[in-house]
Amino acid sequence: MKKQSQRSIDFEARQMILKDLILRLHDGEDEEQIKIEFKEHFDNVSAFEISVMERRLMSQGIQAEEIMLLCNVHASLFNGSIESVYEYSEEQDKPGHPIRVIKEENLAIETALDRIEKLFFVYLDEPAPDLKHGLLLQIDMLWEIDKHYARKENSFFPIMERYGFTAPPKVMWGVDDQIRDMIKSFRNIIETDQLDQATEIFDNMKYEIEEMVVKEEEIMLPMIIPFFNEDDWISIAAESEEIGYCMVQPEAKWKPERYEFNVNGVPTDKDGNIQFETGYLSVKELEKILNEQPLELTFVDANDKVKYFNNGPGKKLFPRTKNSLGREVYNCHPPKSQPIVRKLIADFKAGTKDSETLWFRARGNFVMVTYKALRDDDGSYLGTYEYVQDIENIVNIDDERRSIE
Repeated sequence: MKKQSQRSIDFEARQMILKDLILRLHDGEDEEQIKIEFKEHFDNVSAFEISVMERRLMSQGIQAEEIMLLCNVHASLFNGSIESVYEYSEEQDKPGHPIRVIKEENLAIETALDRIEKLFFVYLDEPAPDLKHGLLLQIDMLWEIDKHYARKENSFFPIMERYGFTAPPKVMWGVDDQIRDMIKSFRNIIETDQLDQATEIFDNMKYEIEEMVVKEEEIMLPMIIPFFNEDDWISIAAESEEIGYCMVQPEAKWKPERYEFNVNGVPTDKDGNIQFETGYLSVKELEKILNEQPLELTFVDANDKVKYFNNGPGKKLFPRTKNSLGREVYNCHPPKSQPIVRKLIADFKAGTKDSETLWFRARGNFVMVTYKALRDDDGSYLGTYEYVQDIENIVNIDDERRSIE
């Protein structure tokens, strides 16, 4: 049997203590005594540790409803001691959201491993044909892990690399391939009855798969959640259907709520022109003018919904997609940026601020971002517009140009 890593040993030791404390609470033992013992063992526990513990309790026959009844006791026990592993939003728990899909599949993978392990050791004692057939079917089911890893590699990793996380995808992809090879090897030795090698190969395979579950849920997800915005999750969800799912199908297709704007019925004159105070333009002329601006423009209405963005030529500094239209603007930003955006728009609405300009280097460009409150003639708030520009060429200007060549 392959030796466990020290991290895994420490994690399992903490799990045993946590499980013991919760089971004793479940059996009615004094809550204050449990709290005293908890403080003796832990400075804090992570939300991930609690979720793993509760999942394992369910696998041992404690019903989800019973665990839910204990939630208040859990909260009391862990009060002030829970270390938040990553930003949480209710959206992540909705059926079909890529985060929920990963966790549901990981639970199915662990369950499949348990079935294989039980069947495998029975088969070692009694290598009957029907047991072999059943074991091979279970291994074939486990092979669906290939889709789980393929989605991670082809949908998650490119976005991670875009945010600068280049090393983890390379390492994890390499381990994914090793696991694939281990599953193939284990199936082959069962198929060809090379049972003298089977136990070691199974132990190695089980160890690596379980370690990958921990890496995905305890390392990868906490790493990316503060950076991925809703557009990223939408693209992953769309590609997930193409690649396929591992053992469990999402209960529903995840689709964030959208506000639908009425884009028809724009008032125009007999020639199709929109009348302004200082002239008129056709819809096509207006759209072309806006798209030719050397700026990336975005408008958010008074209800905080993204209502418009222009679509100029060339590479975008901060790409927008049509999926963003009708969404709350806060969901267009990664979780770590949302409090800043909320505060800025609140200031605009309150009238304590009218604009804000930032400049910084990003993705190889010197970028200036300006946010401005749009107000009606009476001063009432109509929305916020943002314009982004590459100012590298501007800041490098050191002379005049007054003639056209």
